Amino acid sequence: MQRPSGIGRAVVYLALIPTVLYITLFWIIPILHVFLVSLTYRDSFIMGAPRFVGLSNYAKVFSEYIKSIENSIKLPLAAATVDLILGYPLAYLLTRRKVLFHNVLRASLVFPYFGDLYISYGLWNMFLPGGLFDFVYRLLDISYRQILYTPYAVVAGFSIFTLPFMVLYISSNLQEIDPSLEEAALTLGATPIRAFFRVVLPLTLPGAVAGFLACFGWNLGGYLIPLLLGGIRAGDVMTVKIVHLTLQIHDYGVAAALSVVLISMTILTTYMTFKVTKVLR
Repeated sequence: MQRPSGIGRAVVYLALIPTVLYITLFWIIPILHVFLVSLTYRDSFIMGAPRFVGLSNYAKVFSEYIKSIENSIKLPLAAATVDLILGYPLAYLLTRRKVLFHNVLRASLVFPYFGDLYISYGLWNMFLPGGLFDFVYRLLDISYRQILYTPYAVVAGFSIFTLPFMVLYISSNLQEIDPSLEEAALTLGATPIRAFFRVVLPLTLPGAVAGFLACFGWNLGGYLIPLLLGGIRAGDVMTVKIVHLTLQIHDYGVAAALSVVLISMTILTTYMTFKVTKVLR
């Protein structure tokens, strides 16, 4: 393969300049700024006289806000599990079988790109008294507060929001698999269930794992869903705490430290998504 000439390399480097500038200005510098604020006392950085306190804000985060960190992990993990259970059969049906309203189901997969406001506000109204699920409350003789403002409501919102991502990941993986492999297993005497577990499932494992990690990582930064559906207790996650510390407590140092923890978790999840997918392939 012929190596590019000096002029060709220069053109490539010039073409990369806008990308490098974009990443530097809107990714690297903001993260460094947040990290710098996390080393200062309360709002001293914002007031123009930063008072550096070292890692004391991080110590406060892991002592006073450990519950928020735990909830930020548990709720997305539960939602990703629900997405995997529901998303795999749906992806298989859309890819390998002809189902009713096939195009409508595919079109619905773009719904999350409109944002989580529609899901959180819509579910919030449906769970309220007089909403769509009001007959369920009367039938089971329970209060709406036993559903709304609980972890179950948050997991439901998260899973609905990220289900299309799981379906897209697994569908993409299924489309790369030659259907003749499954047909060959059936020809050799395997039952459809055995052919699925011995042929299809192992080959779609990378898509399933990548989809699981992507759903988990996407919901790590969820704000409106836990705020509206979780209330004070079930909505105790890092994103809600960051906004509370910033706008009401004005403790920008601790809020920035909590943000750094959240960013680190998100970067780690993204790295694991690419790494695990590469290894499994």
